[in-house]
Amino acid sequence: MNGVINKTMDRADLSRPDCRDVLDELFGLMRRMRRRGVSYSSWYGTLGAWPGPWETINRGRDYEPFPGNPDEVRVPWFLLWEIAWVVANTPLRPGSRVLDMGGAGSLFACFLASRGHEVLAIDLNPQLVEQTERIGRAMGWRLRGQVMDMRVLAFPDRHFTHVFSICVLEHLPVAQRADCNARVACVLEPHGTASFTFDYGNPQAFARLDGPQDVERQIVRPSGLTLRGNRDFHDNLLRYLEAPPYFGFGRLTAAAARLNALVRGTVDRRRVADRYKHYTFGAVFLERTDGPDRPETW
Repeated sequence: MNGVINKTMDRADLSRPDCRDVLDELFGLMRRMRRRGVSYSSWYGTLGAWPGPWETINRGRDYEPFPGNPDEVRVPWFLLWEIAWVVANTPLRPGSRVLDMGGAGSLFACFLASRGHEVLAIDLNPQLVEQTERIGRAMGWRLRGQVMDMRVLAFPDRHFTHVFSICVLEHLPVAQRADCNARVACVLEPHGTASFTFDYGNPQAFARLDGPQDVERQIVRPSGLTLRGNRDFHDNLLRYLEAPPYFGFGRLTAAAARLNALVRGTVDRRRVADRYKHYTFGAVFLERTDGPDRPETW
């Protein structure tokens, strides 16, 4: 776990033995939940059976399904990478108390709960929170949902062993990311971990995670936590996803999309004229290294 783990996404990572082990376990869970009629949300955080056109095009023109994936419709290989990479590189303690920020109803929260962890998934969407509660009851897991803003974590200090957020941080304004990460450090017990994935290089105005220096300034430094693995975030320069503001593969529709993005302010204005329109995901792994105490259980 001490190699290059703070990095951008690489499909080849899914061929690593540790990631393959996670995928085998995850695929088995997906099939088991399907047989029992229990549904998790899509990678877009929706509960519908089929993805919309926006979601489909977002995968990019060169998207290739992942062999053996039981649910290619709702779970593209990008999400498989996030789950496998985070789990393979986080020292999950048996029976841990876990906070999933923004992951109510998600496959990731289900996976953690299926392993016996006590999982609390917070979200602003009441429907996803209700679905989390239904999943927990149906599967007999210690999985709970709660409506809460991740920018205001209303928990006692040193309350969780692990905190996760899967592609949610980039939806917060930059200044509020720093506030959120500072609070994460407070709710972690000593030697607890925080593991995040996020959009990297997405030109949408709210994203603004475009280089290793942004990861350091917006995530690592404000948290006050210690990076696990490599100190400098590694960008492998691979880009897989099609940036939403540039949907429309013809020149005319692409130009119209850029104009719309400029008028609406959904894209960083410095990048509206760029031809660059692809982005990727990144992952960062942190740890609270101060203090020997552990909190009491719920």
